[in-house]
Amino acid sequence: MRNILLISHGNMAEGVKASLEMIVGKQAHVHTASLKPDGDNLQFEHELKEKMKALNGETLIIADLLGGTPCNVASTNYLENDEVEIIAGMSLPLVIEATLNSQASVSELIQLSISGIANVKKKMMEAKVEKDPMVSNAELEKYKQYEGKANIVNVRIDERLIHGQVAGIWSPSLNTQRIIVINDEAAKDSLQKSSLRMAAPTSMRLSVLGVATAAKNIQSGKYGKQRIFLVFKNPTDVLRYLEAGGQLETVNVGNMSYKEGARDVTKSIKVLKEEETVFEAIAAKKVKITAQLVPNDPIIDFMEKLRS
Repeated sequence: MRNILLISHGNMAEGVKASLEMIVGKQAHVHTASLKPDGDNLQFEHELKEKMKALNGETLIIADLLGGTPCNVASTNYLENDEVEIIAGMSLPLVIEATLNSQASVSELIQLSISGIANVKKKMMEAKVEKDPMVSNAELEKYKQYEGKANIVNVRIDERLIHGQVAGIWSPSLNTQRIIVINDEAAKDSLQKSSLRMAAPTSMRLSVLGVATAAKNIQSGKYGKQRIFLVFKNPTDVLRYLEAGGQLETVNVGNMSYKEGARDVTKSIKVLKEEETVFEAIAAKKVKITAQLVPNDPIIDFMEKLRS
């Protein structure tokens, strides 16, 4: 895996790394070097060289600003080093992509970074979510051969629904073809649907469904052999899905934030007493519940952790 060195004026590099690790977890191969507010090119060059000495093999340097001192110093020292690539124009999407996609070329990373820039208001007005209403039993007959055979690649509880971890890490790693967000409120809110469409990878289909509709459509085989990623906002919706006839083998708990009276189960999961009861009811239906923030984190037995 190539090393990544973020360089910037002030604390930008450290801030981007902190945001990166908030989304994808600790990254030992990502490093930083900064031009201090009271520093100069000599101070920065010394720090840069010290960092580079400690790195072995291929290194990608990502600078904050084309023509700025960090970028210029890096270019002066490593322009002719075949093991070093240099990109200017640091952004969080660029750094995430470089971190997770070690095979991407510099040109591909730049293109991906550019595609992450959008006029949000315009995009939200244009965003369309596939209409996926409850269909009649007669209409579902055409999917009979797939009934009860939905190809579900992951089921996640994440109160943020579609965000960086779901869209940028989990979905691509599982070769997802369709993300289905299952929540009654989201299914009724056109603005939230547009936001979810913007957050979802453009290469993937998206359905935003109420709990009862999702259970019926998925169990009917409506999505054929598509690789489906189910995202629930909370454990109550998971239990309601099961009670409505949905079938699940495993559920991964990703993010549940703090609420008054909640206790920590993991760093990213805070659970209320009444939610503990819901999880027990889900487990009683022979569903295995795990906790795993991102794919390279260890898989935790959630119920064991909850009961400890």
